[in-house]
Amino acid sequence: MKHYDAETEDLISCVRPTPEVTFTTSPQGEAMLARLLELPQQPEKRSRKRRLGIVGAVAAGILAAGGATAAIGGYHAPTAPPEAMPANDMAFVCATTGMHRMGDTAARVGETPIDACRRSWSRIFSVKAPSHLYACVQRIEAIPSPGSSETSSPETRWGKLVYVIDGEQFKNAPETCGSVKMFVAPAGD
Repeated sequence: MKHYDAETEDLISCVRPTPEVTFTTSPQGEAMLARLLELPQQPEKRSRKRRLGIVGAVAAGILAAGGATAAIGGYHAPTAPPEAMPANDMAFVCATTGMHRMGDTAARVGETPIDACRRSWSRIFSVKAPSHLYACVQRIEAIPSPGSSETSSPETRWGKLVYVIDGEQFKNAPETCGSVKMFVAPAGD
């Protein structure tokens, strides 16, 4: 065992913490120790009335969401007039349900937009074509006719495209087009 001289012992003792604890003997230390050692409190039990209120609110929310979904899905779009069809029969796009994804393709001679989308669907979206596809047109806005007074009825403008939309969800044109706020495209000649 090594023996250190007194000066070295003093240096070592200054660096080492003292074994005596003085903080907990002070009033602040005792208060902190008491808070740390307190037993955890039991949470208050919810009253039955409050639980019934929460269950009722959740049930009402579910019913409201279901009703809103039914109202959106239940909108039957009317058929647009013939002037709603674009002059160019190549002006169409293919779209998934809700128009989340869109793609375009070229129609062959004598091919309708629905037939062209069905033929190209797997190339565009990498899935098999749905059995229900519907053509929809978009009404842009109602604007006053040029040179007319504000009291006359406004002229309706139509979009420049036909949207061929996946109708698997509703399986009919009025509801499919209505779900994306469009009109059913008029039947071509």
